[in-house]
Amino acid sequence: MVNYNFSMDKCENCNNTTFIFDYKTASIICKNCGTVAQGKSIDYDREWRVFFNEVYETKVRTGAPETLAIHDKGIGTDIKTSVFDNLSSLELERMRNLQKFQKRIRITNSVDRNLYNAFEILEHIASMLNLPKDVKETAALIYRRAIKSNRMKGKSIRGMLAVSIYFSCKISNLPISLDKIMKLLKISKKNVSRCYSIMIETLPKEYLTRIKTPNSLIYIPQLINKLNLGPEVEIFAKNILQEALKNGIIAGKSPRSLAAAAVYVACSLTNNKKTQRQIADVANVTEVTIRNRSKELIRSLNVEINL
Repeated sequence: MVNYNFSMDKCENCNNTTFIFDYKTASIICKNCGTVAQGKSIDYDREWRVFFNEVYETKVRTGAPETLAIHDKGIGTDIKTSVFDNLSSLELERMRNLQKFQKRIRITNSVDRNLYNAFEILEHIASMLNLPKDVKETAALIYRRAIKSNRMKGKSIRGMLAVSIYFSCKISNLPISLDKIMKLLKISKKNVSRCYSIMIETLPKEYLTRIKTPNSLIYIPQLINKLNLGPEVEIFAKNILQEALKNGIIAGKSPRSLAAAAVYVACSLTNNKKTQRQIADVANVTEVTIRNRSKELIRSLNVEINL
């Protein structure tokens, strides 16, 4: 029995103001004289004690939340085995057969099969890229919209998924390039270009307006981390870019190349020895591009720097 906050001000018999709730009888009882103030009450508090296989206790009342990144949105059930089950080899074989049949029941048509295969790949890529949950959910929503449009016939699942992940990253302003996603999914540019044009046509206007052109500043922490540079280089690079963006001379240039050039100029100013080749390899741009963008940055700052 525990103390319980009851709406009654005081006990009718002894005028006591403290009550307790008896879980066995579901009654509210006066703590002083034992008078039952209310019987068969309903406990609206959280039931934090849930036992699994009588082995360990978890603070979970419900199952997993609904998600778009599972083909049935996570409302289905799975047959799973546990290390605590101690099943024999025959029982394990029966369990595998049950899991196989259950999978067939859950996937009843070609759309479900497509979503199942796509979202298994999405889970793997999201783990490799360390994508936040909201980015993964947005990618799943974009992919679902593409399937609804009936424009995916004959198109690669991996290609459409790559574009979905890329658009989701752009909406969330994450500095992940399409080349990196293509490399992980092992697909060609030709494949992705076909899917890209279809995705642009199928996406609603509100999604297209949310797809932002990435700011060059978001690439700088990534480059600094990969090049093992200190915080002073990052501060210098960001200040250089911000000043150049104010002047408007570098408008329309590739954000990644501008970030790489700003890091190169910042390294020169802080006496950190990093070559154009080292920065180009990390930023996935050419040395010539870094050289040209560096000259434009210096020109926008109206200073003389010997690179």
